[in-house]
Amino acid sequence: MDLRQLRYFKAIADARSFARGAHQLCVAQPALSRSMASLECEIGQQVFIRHSNGVTLTDAGVQFYAHAVDILSRVKLLTDDMSANLGKPHGSVTLGVPQSMQSIITAPVVAAFLQEFPGVTLNVTVNSSANLRDALINGQIDLAIITTLTPSRGLNHRPLLADGMCLVERADVPNRFGPAIDVEDLAGQALLLCGYPNTVRTFFEEQFNSMPVPPTFRVEVTTASLVIDLVRAGAGPGIVPSGAVVLLADSDIRATPIRGLEVSWTIATSYERIGSASVTQLSMMLQRRVADLVESGAWPTARILAEEISPEDDGLRMSA
Repeated sequence: MDLRQLRYFKAIADARSFARGAHQLCVAQPALSRSMASLECEIGQQVFIRHSNGVTLTDAGVQFYAHAVDILSRVKLLTDDMSANLGKPHGSVTLGVPQSMQSIITAPVVAAFLQEFPGVTLNVTVNSSANLRDALINGQIDLAIITTLTPSRGLNHRPLLADGMCLVERADVPNRFGPAIDVEDLAGQALLLCGYPNTVRTFFEEQFNSMPVPPTFRVEVTTASLVIDLVRAGAGPGIVPSGAVVLLADSDIRATPIRGLEVSWTIATSYERIGSASVTQLSMMLQRRVADLVESGAWPTARILAEEISPEDDGLRMSA
């Protein structure tokens, strides 16, 4: 058994298909099949169940996957640690980010990181906080910006920022609320919500329970950009993180901050990647980007979090 087989196995398991795994690895599928047949023969267990739509892991495969992820992550950490002794990070690092921060944080930080550290291969995945958390725990990504809306035990958390939520509407709709809106003003509204599959909806429902006529959620989607596109298309008003609209130069859309409603964000890292030079440098660049935006006033709805955030914190709170 060698590291190549472990990488092949993990790629097939993640893709749930020999064909997709071969495509991602740029390896001929017959060679991949021979390698996995040799692996199953060596460990004396079948790790994949083949079916018409791809593959799934057997019980033995699930157990083997956990060991493979652990071994590959430790090899990756070893490579980074050794290269750090040469003065600059090398190797590869995978960053997970929410779509709502794509323009304001992700793009500028990734561009700066690639320029400063040409020896590092940077992979970026955009997803919901819940999926990014699971990918961190499973060893598929190294660090991610996530909310603390869902429990995240087993991860190292570094507080990043708290950002407000805002109501987005078409600009041609009369402005009923002025420069800011209270949660109570949303009573009776039919809303589009960004946050699925996190617990944003649960939080809002708790806030709205005391209202005589609580708002309803017409659509719940994974990305803030889709909410904004739906609002632009006339589907109705929506709620998104304010970071998604800070840099939005769109005369068709009006964004109104919701007073006191904040989402807490952290930089989460798997414990196996703590100390990696590339992960450390990328984490620092994310923090510097947020600090520059907040201190310059370019992100007026955000504030830097200095206190430690517990993984059990619900991540959404009403501030004074």
